[in-house]
Parts: sequence; structure tokens; C-alpha cells
Amino acid sequence: MKFLTGIRTEAVDGIQIRGDDEFRLRTKDALHMLMSLPEFAVIHDNVTVVAQGKRSGMKAWAAKPTFVVGPATWRYSALWYAGAIAHDAYHAKLYRDAREGNRGEPPAANCWTGSEAEKKCLAFQKQVLAQLGADHKIIAHIERCAEQPTYQGRNTGWRSWLDYLQRWW
Repeated sequence: MKFLTGIRTEAVDGIQIRGDDEFRLRTKDALHMLMSLPEFAVIHDNVTVVAQGKRSGMKAWAAKPTFVVGPATWRYSALWYAGAIAHDAYHAKLYRDAREGNRGEPPAANCWTGSEAEKKCLAFQKQVLAQLGADHKIIAHIERCAEQPTYQGRNTGWRSWLDYLQRWW
């Protein structure tokens, strides 16, 4: 029987990590990979919290923008996890940029979600993964996702995205 530890918070370069011991260790591994890249500035500026969850998604609108990460992502590989952090940090960047351009008011959903936003996030993720030495299979997977950026099935508008988020957050 596996001993389950409690949820704890610690920080890496100002980014809070909330989760059990294994989650925090794997998150630190992924963040340490990213810290050597110039793109880490985008991640650091747009993600305040990385939290363990049932599924992955970015709470870009939160007072502390939070990347909630499901086990399929954080347990896969440190490289893949690092790419996922970069991807969702870019969603948060798009949200923040749009909010700033909207006088601080929440922006339209298509500014940070939807097909065009997804393409931008995938391009950033691909750039980061390439710099981290990802193999051609991983890069090709990201490229295939960018060809059909509604692959996650939730880019049909703000209402459906909110409904989806409310079901699992």
C-alpha cells in the first residue's frame, strides 16, 4: 500500500508548487529544465502557481494565474511536462496581454483560447521543446496538433469552455 502524503506548497524561483511530494518533485524537475531557457521569462511572468489536479488546464484569470496539472501530464516525462508548462503559460500570457489591452477588463475568450490562440501556444511549446532537445517524434506530435488545433474538443466558445472548467475545478 502506497503511503499518501498531504498537499504542501513550496516555491521554485517564485513559482508556487502545490501538491503531494511526488508532484512537487516532478514539477521542480520540469521547472529546472525550463529555467535555463530565455523563454522562462514568459513562464515566470505568467504562471504564479502550478497545482496538482485531476485534469490539466490554465486558470489565467485567477489573481494568481494557476496551471492545474493532471497526472497524465506530470507523470509522463519531465520534458513533456516542461513543454506543457510552457504551453499553458502562453495561454496565460495571451490572457494577460488581452486584459491589459482591454483596460483591465476580462478579455474575450478567443483572445486566449480557441484555434488561433492554441496555434500560438503550440508554437511556443514547440520552440521550448526543441531548445530542450526533444526528439523528432515529440516535435512532430506538436506539429500535428497545430494542424488541427481543436483537438481537445473544447474550443467552441467561451460558454462551453467555462462549462467544461466548472465541471472539473
